[in-house]
Amino acid sequence: MWCVKRSGSGFTLCGAFYEAINDNRKAVVMEQRILSDLKLLSRDDLEKIHDASCEVLLKTGMIFQNDRALDLFKRHGARVEGQTVFFPKALIESSLGLCPSTFRWRGRNEAHSVVMGEGFVVQANGGPVNMLDLNGERRLATLEDFSNIQKLMQSSPVVDVVGFSPVDPSELVPETKHLHMQYEVLKNSDKPVHGHVCGGENATQMLEMIRIAFGEEDLFETSHVMGLSINPLTPLNFAGDQIDTLFAYSERNQIIFPGPLSIGGLSGPLDHIGLTVLVNAEILAILVLTQLINPGTPIVMAHASSFANMKRATFCCGTPDMMLHQITTIQLAREFYNLPVRNNCGVCDAKVVDAQAGLETMQNLMMSMLGGCNLVNESLGILDGIMTVSYEKMMIDEEMIARVKHMKNPIPMSEDSLCVDLIGEIGSGGSYLVHPSTFKRCRKVFTPTLSHCDTYEDWVAEGSTDMVTRAHALYKARLASAPETLLDADVDEALKDYMARIMG
Repeated sequence: MWCVKRSGSGFTLCGAFYEAINDNRKAVVMEQRILSDLKLLSRDDLEKIHDASCEVLLKTGMIFQNDRALDLFKRHGARVEGQTVFFPKALIESSLGLCPSTFRWRGRNEAHSVVMGEGFVVQANGGPVNMLDLNGERRLATLEDFSNIQKLMQSSPVVDVVGFSPVDPSELVPETKHLHMQYEVLKNSDKPVHGHVCGGENATQMLEMIRIAFGEEDLFETSHVMGLSINPLTPLNFAGDQIDTLFAYSERNQIIFPGPLSIGGLSGPLDHIGLTVLVNAEILAILVLTQLINPGTPIVMAHASSFANMKRATFCCGTPDMMLHQITTIQLAREFYNLPVRNNCGVCDAKVVDAQAGLETMQNLMMSMLGGCNLVNESLGILDGIMTVSYEKMMIDEEMIARVKHMKNPIPMSEDSLCVDLIGEIGSGGSYLVHPSTFKRCRKVFTPTLSHCDTYEDWVAEGSTDMVTRAHALYKARLASAPETLLDADVDEALKDYMARIMG
């Protein structure tokens, strides 16, 4: 029993084939078809990039502004001159071998836990400071905005991971901002959590808050419940407070996202492959330190680099060049290192929710999905180069993400899916509308949440609204129906007591 399967290089034999009943044709039997990942680089290309990154770390090295990290490198055979660490290739490759290719990221609600390294997981944004309101006014974000976004992510059918810094609450003081943000995350969601980027002691406090919320003393020994993005001072420099935070998470076996933010032409080479070599070297350096702290700590390669607007020498994220670069980093992580990968999938440079916002966001989402990205970042309402968030665009982006995820769904390929008998039954000029097969499959066809697909007359009868107006109504309705809290009363009290002790 055989079947014919098409591959990139032609056709191969696999499984079993079917003998058609009505004639002697051999019908192909397949379980499913799924869109293939984009391939820009060959295996040999990926190996050259890896070797070049290792050469950079061996000959140029990377600065670590932290004595604890420098001592650890020395004890494991790295050459250290001042604050610069030079990495032997063997140390890099042995550290890579310790990283899990998949791992479970646990939420307080077990139904919301996800497996990293599989599928297309969507997480909260990190970095914006402004909100764009429906009237076009841009303002500084507040803690209420931060809380609202956590509620919207909890009710979202596409968002898997909450927390992070979807907006920065402008009215909070830096010393205790992290406590209020973490409380709002835990109060309004029971999905897996990405932490707010902050210094070592503050990071430890956020970790303790999530342990209180779970109510398990051995939580960090048994579960991966919180991730954190670690951003070097590119090129090839790592600040002391970020390293303290890395120690806090790694020692507790929590998830590390090494995420260089290099800008090609400014802080990195103005070359797609050269930029990949630089940011990959930075990621590998952080990966090595993480594995020296706690072997087996999960790593997600979190590339976030782009190219400058060379007319202004400013950051730019809506052009195809960013995605060409990020396709190389996705391939490197998935195919060469066999590690989970995150990239900035929904960024755009548009200042308002307009056609530019839509085309740049869908360009980046589609390329990320087709490239094989595991974790979608900066994809929920982002505008203005990750400076601003719009509630309305967040709702629109959810539909775009749903569309992209639908395109990655497998399509059955079997004798039944060929529909030869069905086509014969309906015949010429017939209708499939009320056939049982149509009723059976109708809910599997994509249905938009905001796009208007009915007739013009229906659209007029419903108020002639544009998508932004409909998105405004949707986010308002979801906030109105959000629960007051997802915390039990005793857990809520314990969290507030803990915060009060720290704040004095």
